[in-house]
Amino acid sequence: MRLNVSFTFMLATLALLVSSSALVKAYAQSEPIKCQINALIGYGGSIFGLANVCTNGNKINVDIGTNYIPQSGKVFEAWLIDDGSKGSGYMLSMGKLLNSGILHFNQVMNNATTYTDIVITQEPAGDLSPLASWSNSVAQTWLLPPFGL
Repeated sequence: MRLNVSFTFMLATLALLVSSSALVKAYAQSEPIKCQINALIGYGGSIFGLANVCTNGNKINVDIGTNYIPQSGKVFEAWLIDDGSKGSGYMLSMGKLLNSGILHFNQVMNNATTYTDIVITQEPAGDLSPLASWSNSVAQTWLLPPFGL
């Protein structure tokens, strides 16, 4: 009898774990993925590169590409910005662009659509500061809805 109760408890626990895993996957996939390709605009209106941004509200995927190379001893760093006039002004570094001019950024977030802009700055190669060097901004793009809502 005791073995029967233990077996039933184990079976019920296993069933609960499997069903909860399936529900989590279904919920995570229930939001449609929305993508946009934006030009990164540099000084004088020149196109610095492209940013492909996709989100379902909880995940964000950003792919950036450019043919430009930074000055000697510098790197390009990409930032997601929560617009300061309507949002918090928070700046999230997505990291530096590779020497090939490419950046791939994937993140699970509480609210990925809070960001409104992508900015590329040129930073010293060994920069230890977690802050953006705004005076060295080289390109920017504005994200369309669902971002910034």
